[in-house]
Amino acid sequence: MGTTIVAAATNTDLDTGSYFELAARAVRSCLAGSDVSVDEVGMLINVGVFRDHNISEPAVSALIQKRIGLGLEYQPGRVPAFSFDLMHGATGLLHAINTVDCFLATGDVEYALVVAGDTHPSTQRYVAGFPYTPGAAALLLGGSPTAGGFCPLHTRETAGPADPSAWVDLGAAGSNGRSAMQVRHPAEDPIELAAAAVRACVADEGLDDDDFAEGRAVLLAPAPAVGFAARLAETLGFRTESVVGVAPAAGDPYTAAPVHAYLNARGSGVLETADSVLFLAADDAAAACLAYHPQAAAVATVGAGGAARRESR
Repeated sequence: MGTTIVAAATNTDLDTGSYFELAARAVRSCLAGSDVSVDEVGMLINVGVFRDHNISEPAVSALIQKRIGLGLEYQPGRVPAFSFDLMHGATGLLHAINTVDCFLATGDVEYALVVAGDTHPSTQRYVAGFPYTPGAAALLLGGSPTAGGFCPLHTRETAGPADPSAWVDLGAAGSNGRSAMQVRHPAEDPIELAAAAVRACVADEGLDDDDFAEGRAVLLAPAPAVGFAARLAETLGFRTESVVGVAPAAGDPYTAAPVHAYLNARGSGVLETADSVLFLAADDAAAACLAYHPQAAAVATVGAGGAARRESR
């Protein structure tokens, strides 16, 4: 039994700047694209960082849970549900998938939702200096006997202390602190961090250049900078078409970026032949890469050069 992506959805509606509302809409669209009802979901993890009015209590996940009516009462036929926030910047969604995978593997949860996205705390759609596209994304995960599932998470971080990436200047904000936010633009290009995380994942999976060249493997590389996916492909020596980023119209969705990249790749058709889908998330402080196998795989065999590799059944 492997963890599978049951459904995925994003929401960037222009009529609201509330992350809570955008996240609830993304979840509803995600569930509508599946055969799973909200009463069957046993877990919700929120990984969005920037939220309405800089709220820290209660957990944002609980506020989203209430909006979608997830497990609010114990009733016959309704699965008990719990929710929590997992803050890990741009890589939060991959860490959340890794967490969900543990609960699904034990059978404690049958279906779980991971919700990501960011908006300016003022809930205004456009604020000068805020670099992220307001929006949200939802990923519905479940167990499947035909899925190969997710593999161990590979991470890389910068050495030494990292400067804060966002903060509220209380002196400058005054009584408006709940609606204010200052965001530092990345000082470092994350290309090397990202490449190191991908190389570790590729080696652990026994993949090689031919897998990416022939469409058996795809790398989802959300772009924290313009042209990031193409530059990463060049750095890694992969075929450009095998590295899929976020559609330009999406801007920079930050924590929701991996879902945007997944839907972009699915829409382009490149996932149809892929046995291995590598999810990447990165900023200037950390990078994470997680391999996903939509179909169950045969036992590893030894390919040319002595490298172990996976083959589809």
